[in-house]
Amino acid sequence: MSRLISSVSLVLLSLLLVLPLLMIDGLILSVGDVSYDSFVGCLVFLLCFYLVSLLVSVVFDGVMRAFGGLFKRPVSNVLFTVVNFWVSLSVLLWMDLYVESITISFATKVVLVFIHTLLFYLMHHLSDSTAKASEVTESLDPVVKEALRLLENEDPVTCVETLCLRFPDRTKKDVIRIVHRLHSK
Repeated sequence: MSRLISSVSLVLLSLLLVLPLLMIDGLILSVGDVSYDSFVGCLVFLLCFYLVSLLVSVVFDGVMRAFGGLFKRPVSNVLFTVVNFWVSLSVLLWMDLYVESITISFATKVVLVFIHTLLFYLMHHLSDSTAKASEVTESLDPVVKEALRLLENEDPVTCVETLCLRFPDRTKKDVIRIVHRLHSK
């Protein structure tokens, strides 16, 4: 019984997260040049598009993150966005090719994928700015200041040992994380 309740709550949570995207896509499809047999079929098509696009994007995102270190941050974000656009458009073109009950014009596909890419870019950019804000807050930390000073003259291992002795209230794991992040910059 508890599995049923957790499964139903998971499905409801997933629908709650996807519902705004479905509404935006429904608006685009109602305005665009689209013909479909049934409304439910159109919703299923969109849900399948989200799922397949997510699965394919996981692979490409991993590759992009691997190559992302080669570029500066703004270039990496733009490259990530362009690849995300082309991957999503490819998935939508492939799905439209095999699903005969729905016909979407190419312009509507491009608008649909552009809106998706724009939303995901904004979410990605928002997460980057949140991470930067936490780094600014963390840079005021006395452990971070001391670690920066120590890393100028000492190796990371000695720095961790010194910081653990000077700041006994901080866990060694926390100090290692701070020193590793500062040393990798």
